[in-house]
Amino acid sequence: MRIDEIAKLINEVVSVPRYHLVGLTRSGHVVLGSTAEGVYKLYIVEPETRELRRLLDEPVYPIVRTSRSTDIVVYTVDKSGGYERVAVYGIDAKTGERLSLSENVEPHRITGLAYDGARVAWSGSLGPRAFVYVSEVSKAGLAELVAEVKGREYVSDVNEKYVVGWGHLRDDPFSAELFVLDMDSRQVSVFTPREGSVNREPKLLGSKVLFESNYEDLDTFKLYVYDLETHELRRPRTSCEHVDEFDPVEFVDFGWTSDGRVWAIGKRRGNSRLFVDGCEVRTPEGMILNAEVGGDSVYVTHTSFREPARILRIDLATSEHQVVVGAELPRELSEALSEVVFVEVESEGGVRVPTFVLVSSRSPRPGPTVVYPHGGPWAEVSNSWSPLLSLLVALGYHVVAPNFRGSTGYGEKFRKLDLGDPGGGDLADVVSAAKWSAKSGIADDRKLAIFGYSYGGYLSFMAMVKYAELWKCGVAGAGVTDWEEDYELADAYFKRYDEILFAGRRELFKERSPITYIENMRSPLCIIHPQNDSRCPLRPVMRFAYRLMELGKPFELHVIPDIGHAITLDSRAMEKYLLYSVLFLDPCLSG
Repeated sequence: MRIDEIAKLINEVVSVPRYHLVGLTRSGHVVLGSTAEGVYKLYIVEPETRELRRLLDEPVYPIVRTSRSTDIVVYTVDKSGGYERVAVYGIDAKTGERLSLSENVEPHRITGLAYDGARVAWSGSLGPRAFVYVSEVSKAGLAELVAEVKGREYVSDVNEKYVVGWGHLRDDPFSAELFVLDMDSRQVSVFTPREGSVNREPKLLGSKVLFESNYEDLDTFKLYVYDLETHELRRPRTSCEHVDEFDPVEFVDFGWTSDGRVWAIGKRRGNSRLFVDGCEVRTPEGMILNAEVGGDSVYVTHTSFREPARILRIDLATSEHQVVVGAELPRELSEALSEVVFVEVESEGGVRVPTFVLVSSRSPRPGPTVVYPHGGPWAEVSNSWSPLLSLLVALGYHVVAPNFRGSTGYGEKFRKLDLGDPGGGDLADVVSAAKWSAKSGIADDRKLAIFGYSYGGYLSFMAMVKYAELWKCGVAGAGVTDWEEDYELADAYFKRYDEILFAGRRELFKERSPITYIENMRSPLCIIHPQNDSRCPLRPVMRFAYRLMELGKPFELHVIPDIGHAITLDSRAMEKYLLYSVLFLDPCLSG
């Protein structure tokens, strides 16, 4: 394909706006975030005219909250050029009046933020310290330090009496507990219904806490209600049993309605469904990413492999939906995806790896194929639109996307298989998916590449040095090359991330680092890294590249300036990332 044709496709992909629901305000504004103007900004839909209006001119960091009790929207701004040191602000959606909510605090990483209309609470870290802050909206500008924590905690809700959240509070990487901060005494207590269980995302309704837990079945999550005052623990009472009939593996999101009912988004095999009071609200196939129930309707973010993320309004009585705001794919992109196949690939130890295959209409079978390990690793490839995967398919590459062990969405036992074994079983799963794609007639094994970002970038590095004979070439974006150096450079949050991922086995840092095996690399490698990445720092990657140069190995190195790890928030950075990647892949896989 000619360079101008590639550039045109990339421009079409990055120009597709994606929309994400934030919530509703007291006056009925629908607040949303979008990359429609090239960077992530905030918009509102006017309740009377239904017109879309920009709420802020400046780009925002995608931690934004609304409350149905007020018109003030709480948002965050990265003050560090991508290093993710952010400050907290508010803006009145009706008047445009702004206020600072953290001006007495140095900008820092925020890991979880909650807002009830009167106060904001958040967890975060800066250097070796981790903490919880609370800021009263009526006392704009002043944030109060209310607790010192360990680094891997997430505030998820707040009211006048409590701040609640969850995290690894027992120093056990295989469990997660709830924490409750009493606003009067400033005392923090820890709750778990069963030691060793995983408990997440508590949401408040007075003294009641709604949360998900696997304490009854260690492989599957259910919703529970715990009363902080009476200490009663029970399942939510609902008028339908549709959610139990669907039997989700886990929940994408959940919460309380204004009248005290429970809504939830359950997930299975890369798709999700919405339930209100236990009753299913029919939605288009794909992923419902979040929801806001208001009156007789519910607003959701919906996406699928063929649908970029959009905002839908769904009638609760009829399940009829209308698009509030969204974008259609250009014809050249939509027609390129001929088929989506879901398979389970057998891997080491009898593990079956859930894998999505995106078949391009522009190549034969077998044909040039890209194996895509996702980031995280506690994430997944689901039935959701991706600019990268859409572009690869449009360029004529089949895509094999394994949900390797450690992925979410396939049971807690499957997710925990990765703990203490990064770059081991998960890498074997990726390799098994690659070999399966050739045996099944999808991939031409002479035209097979690996392409990942973040943790997927790490697995790409590892695959290129541990299974060098398998790949024609590889692309590693924002990956880890040396766990020892990454740990030294990390703040409290990412030090805890490394400790949990390795289950405390720091002696494995060297063994599971790509730089340890760098001499084995044979095929060309394209390295792309954001300059200001604070999650996967640039310095070890530069050292890796310098060693490749010394060894005379074939590689490209591209550093994207003035951007952090989350490059999807900036279309210009995304455009560079895609351009560098596919210009490298084209001659590699077309020969």
